[in-house]
Amino acid sequence: MPRRFSITVQNVLRNLVRTLARALALILAMTLIAPSPLSVTPANASYFNFGIKEEKELGDKFNVLIRSKLPMIEDSEVVDYARDVVDRLARQMPPQPFPFSVAVVQDNAINAFAAPGGYVFVFTGLMLNMNHDSEVAGVLAHELAHVTQRHIAKRVEQGRILSIASILGVLAGFALGAATGQRDAAGAMMMGSQAAATQAMLNYSRDDEREADEVGMNYLSSAGYPPRGLPQAFDVMQRMKIFKGYGSIPAYLSTHPDITERIGYLSERVSRMPKDVVSRPDRDERFLRVQTIIRARYGDPAAAIAYYGKKGSSMTRLDRLGLAMALGRTNENARARQAFDEALKEGGNDALWQREGGRFFLKLRDFDRAGTLLHRAVELNPKDMVASAEYALILAQERRYPEALTLMRKVATFAPESAEVRQMLGRIYGESGDMFRAHLNLAYAAVYSNDARQSLMQMEKARNYVRTEEDRKEVARLDKVFRERSEYWPKGPM
Repeated sequence: MPRRFSITVQNVLRNLVRTLARALALILAMTLIAPSPLSVTPANASYFNFGIKEEKELGDKFNVLIRSKLPMIEDSEVVDYARDVVDRLARQMPPQPFPFSVAVVQDNAINAFAAPGGYVFVFTGLMLNMNHDSEVAGVLAHELAHVTQRHIAKRVEQGRILSIASILGVLAGFALGAATGQRDAAGAMMMGSQAAATQAMLNYSRDDEREADEVGMNYLSSAGYPPRGLPQAFDVMQRMKIFKGYGSIPAYLSTHPDITERIGYLSERVSRMPKDVVSRPDRDERFLRVQTIIRARYGDPAAAIAYYGKKGSSMTRLDRLGLAMALGRTNENARARQAFDEALKEGGNDALWQREGGRFFLKLRDFDRAGTLLHRAVELNPKDMVASAEYALILAQERRYPEALTLMRKVATFAPESAEVRQMLGRIYGESGDMFRAHLNLAYAAVYSNDARQSLMQMEKARNYVRTEEDRKEVARLDKVFRERSEYWPKGPM
């Protein structure tokens, strides 16, 4: 579950009010589901003296903050899907000063946001609640359009006067509200007339929303998606607002123009497009795989089992895999085994079926079958970091440490800030006899788990095994990460 945000003056750039003003402009773009990963100005331009260097520094800080407060999904199938959607849209945008860095937040909110410096965060709730790939792309296209059209930046430039207190209050409140959907908690952090005035100044206008809709539609269509994805996404969100309450609905759906009006004019625009564009088919194969993984692996297993149980005779082979995955997370091992046996017969040589079957049989400690399935999954899809990590554990158990470490180092390169991955890597290094790298990685695992006491203990143990200049450099890098992360930890005795 997301933890409570705590943002202090020390968490943000301290030196210039103008820097904070630009920072807020970018972060509010993110919190209103209008990503500001990339300023569209030339590299030598700036607003309020907030240039590329300052934006990158603030983006790095915000990335650390988000990762220290929210649970991230490091499943390569899910993360690579989100990255590919953003990259496909970004190719339709003007040149940008920062590359995208896309991460997935494990949260049910229908949300996505971006920080300065190219950091983009997509929530699992957005991907799970849409019906088509083009709808996910449509939401992101709309939000990217707010950035390329400089809507928030222009409003800050017009407002000019912002106090540090009001900026920090709005920053903290919006960060909490966007990340968790807890509007009450966000409101509590934005008390006071100054904060309210600042928030009001930064709200999008009717013209802003209309322009983001139109430009976002251009990005969506130019990227080759069915253009109906954007109005359909708004329709899904409108219905979710009715059935689930306001908390998980993006803020821009409550602003003008009215959402029904927006669905109407976007649908009308789609109807005027060339027939071959309008009739583009939905290509949802990968999207549906990702939905299955999110629902069955990372959602509530009981809810997933109930979802698949309602499908009856309409279940697809992907649904049957999802049911097996969800059952595999319960204590119903016999039922789960039967479900996996049936799913594996249908899955053929698909790496996802091999991977999930291997994970289940590893849980049952059927190491022979687990090893066969996971080895096959890695062969079929070397980019699957989940399968690679699980197979590395099998190799380590067989004391094939060089092979295990080769796989786990690759996984750590993909997910360097995963506490679980660092824990596994540290454990394998320890079993192989490399105590310096064992404690080094266990220290990283503790840092990424926000465990101050364990971090300090493992860091001290790593220092005791330093032998070379490269070891000292590794410890220095760890110290830097510790300082960055611990800045956001609750203060008190360790």
